[in-house]
Amino acid sequence: MVQVIKTSVKCYKKKAKKTVGGKQKIYEYNQYLIPLKRSDNLECSEGVLIIPEKYFTELFGVEDTWSVKEYISKLKGVERNIGEYTKEFKDLEWKHNELSKSYKELLSKHTKYTKKYRMENEKINELEAINTQLKAKNQELLSKLDSHGAEYKKLKQDYERESNKATILENELKPEKDKDFWSMLKNRLGKKELASKEDE
Repeated sequence: MVQVIKTSVKCYKKKAKKTVGGKQKIYEYNQYLIPLKRSDNLECSEGVLIIPEKYFTELFGVEDTWSVKEYISKLKGVERNIGEYTKEFKDLEWKHNELSKSYKELLSKHTKYTKKYRMENEKINELEAINTQLKAKNQELLSKLDSHGAEYKKLKQDYERESNKATILENELKPEKDKDFWSMLKNRLGKKELASKEDE
């Protein structure tokens, strides 16, 4: 516990003889004594600090020693709190440094990803432009195909008709099992004659 000792300064006159210039002179000066009690529990050669009472109010805002004891106890508590706060501050400072490192790393990654995203976006825009061109070309080709569609259908019909004629002719020209080519030709010519007579 903080100890504040209250005592009074005692003064007494002290005389000293000195020889100055062959003449003996007597000098008087004040001798100061600060008496202490055994109950103050001070050890020999122990350092002490002396504060005159008139400065108590200026230093501590109180006038008696009991209030000073209380004040110093509070100061001790404040010192203890300061120690705890200093430790907490150092912990927070360390955390802040760690968070700063993490933030810098994240910022670096963010910058890289942003750059990559921008490049990918540019590629997407290029591909969309190419896609638009291809769609336009496709539309053009579809338009041409539509215009040639009617012509294609007509050609297809002509082809199918001629193909049917060729198939019929081929079937007619094929030799049957019991007829040879000449008898079939004769038979055919006979049919034509009959048809021409009927027309007449």
